[in-house]
Amino acid sequence: MEKTTVLQKQSQFLKKIEDIIPISSSLVNELSDVLETSTDSSYRRIRCETLLSIEEIIKLCDHFNITFDAFSKSENTAVTFNYSKLEPSISCFKEYLEKLLQDMKTIDNSNQKQIIYACEDIPVFHHFNHPILASFKMFYWMLTILNVPELEFEKFDTNNINSELTETGKQIAAAYSRIPSIEIWTETIIHSTIKQIEYFWEAGKFKNKNDALKVCEELRNEITLIQRQAEKGTKLDSFPNNIQENNFKLYFSDMEITNNCVHVNIGSLKSVYLGHFTFSTMSTFNDSYCKETFEWMNTIIKKSTLISGISEKQRYQVFKKYFKYIDELEEKIK
Repeated sequence: MEKTTVLQKQSQFLKKIEDIIPISSSLVNELSDVLETSTDSSYRRIRCETLLSIEEIIKLCDHFNITFDAFSKSENTAVTFNYSKLEPSISCFKEYLEKLLQDMKTIDNSNQKQIIYACEDIPVFHHFNHPILASFKMFYWMLTILNVPELEFEKFDTNNINSELTETGKQIAAAYSRIPSIEIWTETIIHSTIKQIEYFWEAGKFKNKNDALKVCEELRNEITLIQRQAEKGTKLDSFPNNIQENNFKLYFSDMEITNNCVHVNIGSLKSVYLGHFTFSTMSTFNDSYCKETFEWMNTIIKKSTLISGISEKQRYQVFKKYFKYIDELEEKIK
């Protein structure tokens, strides 16, 4: 590879790092801290007067949780994904939430930011505004997906909620409420949550009937809040100071979306998160893959109906169906 091309790649790599560091920090300080070099040495690397060593690239990738696909000639055909395996334990699930919170803070702290979410299920961020529903979802995931041993003989009890997990969830929801987002929903987006509640009820996994109905009530509250957000075109949560006008667009698609897919835009840095094993994710910073995903999402958006801010009639009809599914579930439990 020619030296001029290498320098261009190094410049692009460092620009990506600059896009994800906190607004209050600077690239030269971050490089100095991570690489343990002087400010002058860091400036030479930023100006591409000094090439980054392999060891330094690895350090930076590990610290900022990014990949260096830019140096690969096979960038258009080979895609590197990050994936963290979850062990069957509550502590491991706690670490998963903390990692998700850190990712959300990184996006939130960026000058330029946007999330586009093609949804198979209701985005997890919305659940965290509702502690009982969030607790149910986390209990379900840990019991049925992770097979956490200490939960094997437990039943979901609204009086026994893990406050540490729900508090982390609230912080995740608060960060998401500040990030401009586009969500693409379908008619079946609520089905997985409905099926999860129904399964727990039929399998005797609720402490009692009232607990099952409380989860249904919180699901109704969640859909009601999202409907209000769609009316205003603005995310709302329990933190009034977080409200930022016109940061929420909701589209309704007749096309089926078979997996949760999230495109994140942080300045020059793009990333894609794909749903894996119900709630886990695989992520990549591969430029070509991110570009192709963005184009796919735009194709779906063009064929969808915008139901936030406008289209009052269409929005009402869409949410009417969601409430109908909840009504039917509550009647079944009663």
